[in-house]
Amino acid sequence: MIPKERHPYMLWALVALGFIACYWGTFDWLRYKFDSQDSYYSHGYLIPFVSAYLVYLKRKDIMDAPEGSSPVGLGVVLAALLVHVLGTLGDINFVSGFSMVLYCTGASLYLLGPRVTRLIAFPLFFLVFMCPIPEGYIDLVAIPFKSMATTIALAVVQTLGIPFYREGFIVHLAQSTFVVGTPCNGMRSLISFAALGFLLVYMFPIARWKKAFFLALIPPLALVLNGVRIALLLWIAENYGEQAASPESYLHDGSGLLVFVIGFVAMVFLMRRFDEQKNA
Repeated sequence: MIPKERHPYMLWALVALGFIACYWGTFDWLRYKFDSQDSYYSHGYLIPFVSAYLVYLKRKDIMDAPEGSSPVGLGVVLAALLVHVLGTLGDINFVSGFSMVLYCTGASLYLLGPRVTRLIAFPLFFLVFMCPIPEGYIDLVAIPFKSMATTIALAVVQTLGIPFYREGFIVHLAQSTFVVGTPCNGMRSLISFAALGFLLVYMFPIARWKKAFFLALIPPLALVLNGVRIALLLWIAENYGEQAASPESYLHDGSGLLVFVIGFVAMVFLMRRFDEQKNA
């Protein structure tokens, strides 16, 4: 007979091994999506570590919370596995990805209880940001997003006195032609800023309306910064040649990094201002 005190450890091991065995194929799909060229989810590897760190920050509250177990959690785990099976049979990988988060939530309810699960609710939710959305759905937003960003970019270029002629997403300059391609649609910045925005909203205890307002500012911020990035690339193409602004150039990749850094600084600054107003 197995000693009673070993039951919890065996249960934890069973749930963990079941998770790995069931989602092994999904892990491989996630790796492909994270590593693919022009991936929107290259940040995906970081998300589990950020969630784990957020749980670590709550360790004292978790230790102080009473032990418990909810049978509802087992039902959630079974529901997650059912969704995963249906997604696998239909070759709909993103469904399996999101069911992983549901599985983890159910496991937390069953193994740790409702009170601990409430404490780590946000770290569990944050795992959603490592689950890729189908690119077909992203394109529904990406095309108008890219169009508006191009319009902003050309307004900036016109202010700089650079002559141009626009044909859709093709911009003819005096000495070169610039195509606003998929990497310039701004969706990578939007998805990354969304993850960062939710993280900041969680970390700063400000009023709910301020949190909602802050999150609502993320799409316009990503749009404007992407427009500025396209304008910068057009300026580079005009002054240093088409090749200097091509996707293969370090200036093209560097401009994307610059946009992220500026957006990150702007979001942190704005959140700090909201927090200072609360304490004033």
